[in-house]
Amino acid sequence: MIDKSIQLDNRKFTVGTFDDSDKLLHAVDTLREKGIKIFDCYTPFPVHHLDHKLGYHRTNLTIGAFLCGMLGSLTGFTLAYYMNVVDWPMIIGGKPQDITVVTSFIPVIFELTILFTAFGMVIMFFARTGMIHGIKEDLLDRRQTDDHMLLAIDNAEDQNLSNSEIQSLLQSEGAIEVRGEVVPFNTSHTMEDEFVSKEAASSDVLVDKEPKKKVSTSTGKKSTIKLSESERTERLNIIKSTMGDAGGAKDDLKLISGVGPKYESTLNEIGIYTFDQVSKMTPEAIKAVEEITNYFPGRIERDDWISQANNLKNK
Repeated sequence: MIDKSIQLDNRKFTVGTFDDSDKLLHAVDTLREKGIKIFDCYTPFPVHHLDHKLGYHRTNLTIGAFLCGMLGSLTGFTLAYYMNVVDWPMIIGGKPQDITVVTSFIPVIFELTILFTAFGMVIMFFARTGMIHGIKEDLLDRRQTDDHMLLAIDNAEDQNLSNSEIQSLLQSEGAIEVRGEVVPFNTSHTMEDEFVSKEAASSDVLVDKEPKKKVSTSTGKKSTIKLSESERTERLNIIKSTMGDAGGAKDDLKLISGVGPKYESTLNEIGIYTFDQVSKMTPEAIKAVEEITNYFPGRIERDDWISQANNLKNK
């Protein structure tokens, strides 16, 4: 599965988000019955039988492991036989110096069999998947590495149904959210990079209205896709309409677990200054904050910022 879809390039996808693995499996069955080509599913934990339902066959990695093991056994036997019988024969306990001494080679043969198998499988896995050091992950939703499952359909594929019909089908199958024209992104950039476009948007400099493209690095790998001005403005409006205005007040947000001096400054930049504002966060506002600041997905809810803020503002 991973070798074809770890890098999603610049394709666009229709994505259904699920919070129940049984609904995801049923949706896969339904879509395949209707002839819909599913690009892949992304889950933060193993979903049993999902690979079979997607049509993936058993891996050939076991065959490679067997061949590596056989090579290790042959290497171990050759090494021990050459050293003890051919190159430096020694008579120990009256034992004959011929093929019958193979039983004493068993520990060496066993260890090299395991060694060759283990290293061979690791090398073959990384060679097959292309997961080399420095690769940038492509995500369709930050929640796919946390607590939600995604079903992705490549919009470039010829399908039996239209995009709107596919989206309706995903909703009927229990998807909690369905989005079209989703562009992959990665989270390898720093928080400071994320705010470059915001600072430019707040200045008198003209900003390109089109979504920013991936910037090439010196290694030839793609970097990140940043929010466009309109997307950032939309998320800032969500934050302001939900959490309100600080009205000039300012609390020490560092008292909230998970907020340090640097991130407090980041929250201030997007208009969040008080415990009262944080206590009014909704799931939609939390998602907007995470997307703008590139904060760890799900961390705000796991640390329960809302309860913390309620307690702090009442002190």
